[in-house]
Amino acid sequence: MQYIIIIGAFQALVALWLLLVRDRKASSNYLFIFLLSAIAVHLIIKFIIFSYVPDQSIRQQMNTFISVCYGPIIYLYTLRKTKKDFLVAKKWYIFLPFFVLMIAYFTVSGVFLILNRVDKRLLDLYNDLSLSLIFIINLYYPVRSIIIANKNKGTLLQPVEYGVIMKISCCILFIESFIPVSKILQLKFPQDIGTINIIIRSLTYFTLLIICLLIIRKSFRIQNRNSPDAVLKAQIEIENKDLIEEAAVHTIDYELKFKDLWQKLDESVRMQKLFRDCELTLDQLAFKSKINKYQISEMLNGYQKKSFYQYINEYRIDYFKNSIVEAVEKNEDINFLSLAYDAGFKSKSSFNRYFKEIIGKTPSEYYKNLIKNRNVEMA
Repeated sequence: MQYIIIIGAFQALVALWLLLVRDRKASSNYLFIFLLSAIAVHLIIKFIIFSYVPDQSIRQQMNTFISVCYGPIIYLYTLRKTKKDFLVAKKWYIFLPFFVLMIAYFTVSGVFLILNRVDKRLLDLYNDLSLSLIFIINLYYPVRSIIIANKNKGTLLQPVEYGVIMKISCCILFIESFIPVSKILQLKFPQDIGTINIIIRSLTYFTLLIICLLIIRKSFRIQNRNSPDAVLKAQIEIENKDLIEEAAVHTIDYELKFKDLWQKLDESVRMQKLFRDCELTLDQLAFKSKINKYQISEMLNGYQKKSFYQYINEYRIDYFKNSIVEAVEKNEDINFLSLAYDAGFKSKSSFNRYFKEIIGKTPSEYYKNLIKNRNVEMA
């Protein structure tokens, strides 16, 4: 069993290192970092106990408290992936059983150390309490995670995320199924309690190793290894797909959050012609539209995917174009610079630069093309 434990602990540490190196910037991966850390600590503690604690009742019967947090972590990860504004701190209370069992574990261990022997009644009391809590919690939260994942499959959850949530949740449920199985086997074969405990614990540690491998696989997004080009192409396609799906999720979020507010802002800019003020700034726009400047910035950068000056200059260019059309229809003399100043630009260079950038032509080219089209229509 020690070999399974130490391999699992090493696997968890490697997975933890890879996640920190590769995906440390990815949102919500800190929960998997927490899960890997918990698995590593769990297995290291068990390795130390099996290697250096001679008492068989401690080695084979005393439960480790850390496993009570496995279910809550995958549940929080699921919520974080399906609710973009979700804060883990709001669910702090689901870790209360973890702290209760941690205190109980070290208290019982301290009592045994002071007594220099194992108190069977105290050990049974701790085991009954810990097993009940671990079983209930690691049954409830993975089931909740599976339900939430199935509701959001193909919408808010990417296939990779859906797969890892489902598989880890099933692994945790599989581990918890050992509790009733072991109880039944111990009742039927009381003479083989030691062997049963060893088999059940070995299966548990092996399943924890599988969870570590699932997280590594999710981090690396294992694809076809037949050729380097195929691997690179597959990775690019997956990354692009992830970016598109993430952008779609953000678009849905922004649409729900900013649709009405954006209409209010855009109407203020258009109806009041705020863009014609050459000294217009984000602060002034916030004051005149009565909308918080940070909301305006988030709407422009996140919702509309454009900067403040790009947004304002697009209106200025449209105003300039309309002025040109009106002047042409009235056969009036046209002064590009005068019309540009009237639209809100305060320098010839900025006007020419933004006009070329937005329209794709210089102002004179645009004007010549307009006159040409008008002459064709009149002919």
